Amino acid sequence: MRVLLNDIQPGWDSEQIFSSGHDYYEGLLLDIDRAVRTIDMAVYIFELDGIGKKFKQGIEAAAKRGVEVRLLIDGLGSALAGEKLARQLSAAGAYVRIYHPLPWYISDYRWSLRPGGVLEKLYHLITSLNRRDHRKFCVIDRSIAWCGSFNICDVHLSTGRPWRDYAVRVTGNPIVALLANFDSVWFHREQPLLSRDLSFFSSNTSMRQRRINNMALVERIGNARQRLWICNAYFSPSGAVIRAIKKSRKRGVDVRLVVADRSDVMLFPMLSATYYADLLKAGISIFYYRAGMLHAKMMLIDQQCVVGSTNLNHRSFYHDLELDVVLSSPELIAKAQVLIEEDIRGSQISRLSDLSVISRGFGFGWLLRIIRYWL
Repeated sequence: MRVLLNDIQPGWDSEQIFSSGHDYYEGLLLDIDRAVRTIDMAVYIFELDGIGKKFKQGIEAAAKRGVEVRLLIDGLGSALAGEKLARQLSAAGAYVRIYHPLPWYISDYRWSLRPGGVLEKLYHLITSLNRRDHRKFCVIDRSIAWCGSFNICDVHLSTGRPWRDYAVRVTGNPIVALLANFDSVWFHREQPLLSRDLSFFSSNTSMRQRRINNMALVERIGNARQRLWICNAYFSPSGAVIRAIKKSRKRGVDVRLVVADRSDVMLFPMLSATYYADLLKAGISIFYYRAGMLHAKMMLIDQQCVVGSTNLNHRSFYHDLELDVVLSSPELIAKAQVLIEEDIRGSQISRLSDLSVISRGFGFGWLLRIIRYWL
């Protein structure tokens, strides 16, 4: 199926944004319980913990009442629960596939997306070990879509050090393009043909589309006129993106970066810090998020909002499958602005004098740039 953005009626019918794991899971589970025809879900991490069991039960119930369910989980992110989850949901009538199982999880091969025998699959999995499906989205009854940075696991409900994430629920004609995106991975089809306009969503299911996405991101930043607010957990962008951000500030754009003070990826804050001195000298405001664990991926560019799974790092640019939704309703833009302002209040502003010698010189942090392609 080839989808051209020009063939899609402009605009989402409805747009909602979520920053609470409790509200996100409650709403998505309710839509799953109400599903009557189809559920198509791709998620990086699906664990069989408290919230994971609720989703498993909801998906099982949907499959048993005749809903066509397709679930795609990642072989690394869902390594511990993958085979058990696939076996139990398949018994209920759902279709489950594992994206690039780890080579030593032989029992997962049965559920691999890759056709062929064990040796053929093993060769493919070893050569594709670094490629992951990092998307987190679900389309229900071909009319409702959920997309964001929430995995299916209890960590997003943590209260001790709460995780900060964003997700959206949308309805409308552009959902046909999201379904085509799901199908392109599920069926190994040619990915949907997108222009650099990226009016409704962006994805990267081919090398060609990755190049389009990376150029489109630079253009989107370059077209900012009033505001460029970025909230992203893993900040290690390409040189082209850094230059575009600095040029935006030089044009007088209000540029603010909300970045992780601590991270679930241990070395990432040190890697990110190697960019800050240059950006601070350009007059860009940088805020270390300290109210919890930042895992969000959201950008406000003038009167558009981009929410999804894409990090501003090399994994998202070159390896992982990602999906983001572009929104523009005045109500959602206003809500997104309030949420990022809340993030800023929960942050400490960065100053050039506060940066460590390691981040400003050729220390260990800079050595991480050599291996950032795999981080």
